[in-house]
Amino acid sequence: MATRAGYVTRLNPVECTLKAQAAIVAEPSVVGMATDSLVLVRKLKTNTFHTVVRVKLKPEAEGTSFTLSTGMDRVVLVFGCIFLGAFLAISAAFLLAYLRIFQSFQFSDEDRRNWLFLSLPLICAVLGVALAQLGRYQSRDEAPFLTRLLVDALDAKTTGKQVGPIEVKSRRRQGSAAARSGAIAEESGGYDITMEGGHDIDVV
Repeated sequence: MATRAGYVTRLNPVECTLKAQAAIVAEPSVVGMATDSLVLVRKLKTNTFHTVVRVKLKPEAEGTSFTLSTGMDRVVLVFGCIFLGAFLAISAAFLLAYLRIFQSFQFSDEDRRNWLFLSLPLICAVLGVALAQLGRYQSRDEAPFLTRLLVDALDAKTTGKQVGPIEVKSRRRQGSAAARSGAIAEESGGYDITMEGGHDIDVV
């Protein structure tokens, strides 16, 4: 599954392109391309379902903002969707022929008893999905590696808002202090202490 994140850097798009190209050349295990609007990077030695990092650059007043997305190669994704759709269509056609809905497209009684033949398209579709999942599992470490490579090269910072632990702790202290003051007020309002004659204390 593809992931997407936003970043900002003080570099302009031309500098980002040069930095990205330098990082790609300096790292022997990756290959890619870089322009003033798009950067593509992937690892060299990997499987068919490898991860590709796409960076779309956008110039800003004080630098460049860019969207970094990681996911399967789009060519492989399109081919996989066509492959899956074709076998699912064949499975649906086999089901219609098995049920004998159309007079001109039916399986014979002998073919209807051959379950391996009838389930073969569906088995191929399931195996294709399983193979893609296995390839993506083997490529699970590529997205963090490529993301760190480009983020470090562009000296970028994420645009996501994060709540620091100090702010959370301060809110908890305020709530606990208000609760303690309310409890003290209730306790003090429930008792009436009077002193008579300097020695006797009556609690009502």
